[in-house]
Amino acid sequence: MFHALIEKTAREKCLLDPNRPILVGVSGGADSLALMDSLHRLGYPMAVAHLDHALRPESASDADFVRQKAAELGVPFVSERVAVRTVAKDEKLSLEEAARNVRYRFLFKQARLSNAQAVAVAHHADDQVETVLMHFLRGAALPGLSGMPYRRRLPAWDEHIPLVRPLLGMRREEIESFVATQGVDVREDLSNRDTTYFRNRLRHELIPELETYNPGFRQVVWRMADVLGEEDRYLDELTDEAWMACQKAEGDGRVEIYLCIFRELPRALRRRVLRRAIACLRPNLRDVGFEAIERGLAFAAEPTERGEIDLAARLNLAVVGEVLIVKTWEAALPEWDQPLLLAEGVQAVLDIEHPVQLAHGWRLTAEVVEEAVEDIPGKFARMDPNQAWLDLDTLSLPLSVRGRRPGEGWQPLGMDGHTQSLSDFFINQKIPAHWRDRWPLVCSGEMVAWVARMRPSEAFKVRKNTQRFLHLQLQQSRE
Repeated sequence: MFHALIEKTAREKCLLDPNRPILVGVSGGADSLALMDSLHRLGYPMAVAHLDHALRPESASDADFVRQKAAELGVPFVSERVAVRTVAKDEKLSLEEAARNVRYRFLFKQARLSNAQAVAVAHHADDQVETVLMHFLRGAALPGLSGMPYRRRLPAWDEHIPLVRPLLGMRREEIESFVATQGVDVREDLSNRDTTYFRNRLRHELIPELETYNPGFRQVVWRMADVLGEEDRYLDELTDEAWMACQKAEGDGRVEIYLCIFRELPRALRRRVLRRAIACLRPNLRDVGFEAIERGLAFAAEPTERGEIDLAARLNLAVVGEVLIVKTWEAALPEWDQPLLLAEGVQAVLDIEHPVQLAHGWRLTAEVVEEAVEDIPGKFARMDPNQAWLDLDTLSLPLSVRGRRPGEGWQPLGMDGHTQSLSDFFINQKIPAHWRDRWPLVCSGEMVAWVARMRPSEAFKVRKNTQRFLHLQLQQSRE
């Protein structure tokens, strides 16, 4: 029964191919020995890896013990000894965090050398409960309360090889009972009893106390993590879409995000997009604090006069023009990304043959499109603020490009034809006061057809029966 459950989990949740090798991390404890034995009996080709953290006098003999077990199964074995205390001191990490980093660095290095399809570790259901409770006490969001998944890629260690946990649905008691029935000797890590470590205090003190309130506490937390994990994966799909829509660029120690699109996202997605930007620059960073994310969202909504704040982990958040930038302390802001403004006093005619030159290298072009283009207003217009699609047959040509006039109003898309003053619109969009008179407006006759980079007018929007389109596009020279 034990092996059947492992086989089902390995195949259906960990998505393991029985014909490809796996690197199995084995400490010598009951759980990792059970994992090694089960995967071997199920016929998975494997290599066994053991990391000696050099934290206990007997740790060297643990490596010899695991080497012997691997030899009994006839599978390749590799080990390494790393002084984790020294790593923790040098990298200014807690001992637990340093041990995790060193262990995964070693495992994924060996997985690459072994051409393994995955790294398998022996986290089980009780580990899941401890992890979720630990995250809860530290103030985690939904991803933290979802705990550990059965399968996950960890880009900090490897972009392609996943970490899998075939024992994640099994209780510690089940695993230890199985090992006992097999008559297998195990190595006990006495540091697991040391309650100076946070996780051990949860395991030996807090969880038993909580079970006096609800004997099924562990099952309740495990089930909660499983449900929240499904919901978190769904939100990840929405985050992927939001990320694609608002990400402008990535590289040179910074991530650039279209601010006008970012501000329109639901707050929950703004949090997740900001966390993803941080993860792009600090993939090893875990548990980004709630306060840092909320401070970042507040800054994105109303940037300070300085235009830049410290965020977390030697990262800054800055606004340059209409771009939100997450960057390392060392990275420079993009010199070319200047605000979209009219040259002083400019009023120009815009047609196909005559693009309009704006300040800071920006150029506005127009193109007539007379063929059907699928979902222009719903898809393209939202994904790139530097483009707009209008119904050509509703426009009075030629168009003009100018700044706002005193008391001028317009009909923003999405307001059902209601009029709003441009002054109020600019305030709502957080356009700095000294930019508002020079912000480019594309006009049809006396009416505003597009507030550049912001929104087209309801009066000239593309409709289902639109036959001819006018495509407006902004481009900026980086020279």
